[in-house]
Amino acid sequence: MELPKFATHYYLPEIGPFRSLSELSAGSEDPVFLDLLTRHERDPGYRRRYGRNYIAVRREVEARLRELFIARGGKPRRRHPFYLVLGESPWFRDLNADHRELRISFSELDPEVTSLTFPDSFVALTRDDKPYYNQVFLLSEIDELVARFGVPENDQLVPYERYWETEFELYIEVQLWDVPPMNDV
Repeated sequence: MELPKFATHYYLPEIGPFRSLSELSAGSEDPVFLDLLTRHERDPGYRRRYGRNYIAVRREVEARLRELFIARGGKPRRRHPFYLVLGESPWFRDLNADHRELRISFSELDPEVTSLTFPDSFVALTRDDKPYYNQVFLLSEIDELVARFGVPENDQLVPYERYWETEFELYIEVQLWDVPPMNDV
């Protein structure tokens, strides 16, 4: 398999690209989060699920992610990253029937503000039973990362219902710790 040379950011059109739930001032009580928390009950095309304490846990994970990135020489310019996936992820895209996507070439990403985890950072930094967990990788290490661990399958067989109970190794996550390199965002 040829290594993708881009990352994809998925977003809901009514919210817009490059937003962070971690930045919601009211946290888990924010109307935006409360709407997303129950949206699957009203919208059958919305398959994403959040726990009530998602934002608090996400903020803890991001604080650790940021610390690990800085320890590796990263220079984040934001407190909370924006999330993308290596290449594309049909599984992630189809979490929501209305998902939109933006692709950014790796050549446009600043290595000082770009980190990676294998797989999703939430999984990678809350478990310790795989050799790539509890690690943050640099953009310059992507070839080595893929050579060592491969590229996760975008397994369409992983069901959306209760997906959080699976191994959840469906993509390599890319974290962007600065504003995206796009003029229209």
